[in-house]
Amino acid sequence: MPLGARILHLEAESDLRVAQYINDGLSPTALEHLAEHLGISMSDLLALTGIKSSTYFERKRQRRPLSPEESSRVYRLAKVVEATEAYFEGDREAARRWLLNKKMALGGEAPLEFARTPEGSDYLIRLLGRMAHGIPS
Repeated sequence: MPLGARILHLEAESDLRVAQYINDGLSPTALEHLAEHLGISMSDLLALTGIKSSTYFERKRQRRPLSPEESSRVYRLAKVVEATEAYFEGDREAARRWLLNKKMALGGEAPLEFARTPEGSDYLIRLLGRMAHGIPS
């Protein structure tokens, strides 16, 4: 299963299927799954993804999907969360602490904040891979 799909409850066995989900727009419930998994408030998650709360609630009420761009931002965070949990060998609390605490190496930002852009999330996934292999970062 592709990185991030499990947390969002996507039935996807390939990156192609994940891309199709994102292009079609994720359900607003994907946000709920991610917020619950992280143990953070929906308002905090919406701030991280740059999705207005009015947009989220309107889409949820109308049972309409997120836009592809919004879906991509949600998926990007889910990938970083899952990569972090893998690094911490499934210890969700250790991963959560690492994701939420500010790091000097990230310019004083918490990894979840840093992951808001494609470049930031890609960097974090590579960083976790280097850390897992004992490569100084």
